Amino acid sequence: MQISQLKPGHKIFEHKDCGRTEHYEVVSIRQVGRMFEVTFKSAQGLVSAMYPANGFIQAAA
Repeated sequence: MQISQLKPGHKIFEHKDCGRTEHYEVVSIRQVGRMFEVTFKSAQGLVSAMYPANGFIQAAA
């Protein structure tokens, strides 16, 4: 899914090299210039990251 299409509630899956899969939920997304700041929730807590609007991420609605 393109970063600019993410919505709160979307689920993100990150496949680690060790074979484990991390699960994140989009809490908020806001545009900052030509980038998007996405805040995720996981078992470890909240974290934010900046992405280009045309970037892609593996997500499920």
